Amino acid sequence: MPDSSAFKLTIRQGPKPNQVFDLDKDVLTLGREAGNDLVVEDPQISRRHSRLTRQGNSYLLEDLGSTNGTFINGSRVTTPVLLANGDLIGLADTVVLAVQIPVVIDSGETFVGHATDADTTSVKQGPPVTQPAFTPPVVPPAAKPAAKPQPAAVPVYVPPVAPPPAAYPPVVAPIQDAPAADNRRMILIGCGCLALLAIVALIGLVAWSFIDCASFSGVFKFLFPPFAC
Repeated sequence: MPDSSAFKLTIRQGPKPNQVFDLDKDVLTLGREAGNDLVVEDPQISRRHSRLTRQGNSYLLEDLGSTNGTFINGSRVTTPVLLANGDLIGLADTVVLAVQIPVVIDSGETFVGHATDADTTSVKQGPPVTQPAFTPPVVPPAAKPAAKPQPAAVPVYVPPVAPPPAAYPPVVAPIQDAPAADNRRMILIGCGCLALLAIVALIGLVAWSFIDCASFSGVFKFLFPPFAC
């Protein structure tokens, strides 16, 4: 087994760039709190953020329920992941650590980096492999709740409005000729009275002729021939 001191984590982005952590234990914890094996003082990192457990010639990385997550090459860690040389570990979206794991070549020499970067004359501690810039994972925005379908509008029945009645000229009652009507009435009343007086007079004459025939004959000689009463 290679020397454990060859396992390294180098800060590429964070509070102390280029700071190197040697992985010299079988189990190491990483976080913001001082009691961790690897302390990274960044407010986005949890007190106990993640854990490294030796697995053969490498380490398993697992997240310890951190608030802002642990990432490997941009993918969030949800189950333990075996590290490979050159991996980029993201802590939250502010800290990036480069993984340097020893590689054994055919000559029996050990160096940090990819095997293709060294030959039989390489030194045991070669320069770290330059890694591309770490791009923090993009958290998709929370999906907006689907809008509730609005109930269909109920048509409101509006009764038809009857057209206004046609304007007709007002019927003007003919004005009665009040004086003429009164005169006609008075004439009729007068005629009736005269007729009544004539009847009464006739009845009186008839009665007079029967009651006092002599005097009646003497008065109306020119109307009635004298007759013996």
